[in-house]
Amino acid sequence: MRVITALLAGVAIGVVIGIMVAPKSGKETRNNLMDKGEKFMELGRESVSDVVEKTKDLAGSGKKKIEELKKVAGK
Repeated sequence: MRVITALLAGVAIGVVIGIMVAPKSGKETRNNLMDKGEKFMELGRESVSDVVEKTKDLAGSGKKKIEELKKVAGK
């Protein structure tokens, strides 16, 4: 999870620096920053959703395995 957070933070910083040094008007730069920010937030939401889904899948698999082990141990 820390790797994903660090990666997303690095991407965001790179985008902001790239936009700030680009030769555009203030209005264009602000609009560009807003667009990039919205895309970045959506990417973050998708990443969090993926992590949550994978965690649920792993938890379900773990519960099934525990139940199987309990059955084997009980025999």
